[in-house]
Amino acid sequence: MHHVLMISAGFFHPPSTGRLHLWRGLTRTPDVRLHHASSLDALIGIQPGALSAVVLYYHRRKLSSAALAALDRFARVGGGILAVHSATASFKETPAYFDILGGKFTGHPPVGRMEIRSISESDAVFGAIPPFTVTDEAYRHDLRSDIQVHFVAQCKRPEDGQLPVVWTRRHGAGRVCYVGPGHRAASLRHPCVVQILQRGLAWVCAAGEEAVP
Repeated sequence: MHHVLMISAGFFHPPSTGRLHLWRGLTRTPDVRLHHASSLDALIGIQPGALSAVVLYYHRRKLSSAALAALDRFARVGGGILAVHSATASFKETPAYFDILGGKFTGHPPVGRMEIRSISESDAVFGAIPPFTVTDEAYRHDLRSDIQVHFVAQCKRPEDGQLPVVWTRRHGAGRVCYVGPGHRAASLRHPCVVQILQRGLAWVCAAGEEAVP
């Protein structure tokens, strides 16, 4: 059983109903037991191996140096991180935080309909998920060069082009996955988004298993 800490807070951004839909979707991930905290400070003092992964879904401004160090250490020794939507728009004055997640929010087109598609017919992490459409907020990011993009979004306005909305990377012995939809609660109920979140969580949880003989 993988114990996963969902660190989430917010009423409007992220929406409280979105947090509920995310919780419900992730609890259906096989072999996962979810726990909740409202701040990254909850990671301070966590013993290695106590958690398989953390889920980050919030929009915060201040991050303590102790919490940042705890998140970095957690991933480096084999913990998984699933970051959702506004996690990459938080803590804008803390570059080391974005080095962990793999991307920093720089702006977004207007909220609108966008088609999300896999860049591979059968992705090694997410499997075969057909193109689908949601109405949400697609973020632009400054991205690390070592991320692997799995899904892109084609926004309504042609000038916005295609934006990476799901990516993965390694951080030390740990695994990181970012999933972009989540500005609107309805996106987190879409069957394809739920599948991406569940498979992304399963993938990041498996990081610790790589070290097992």
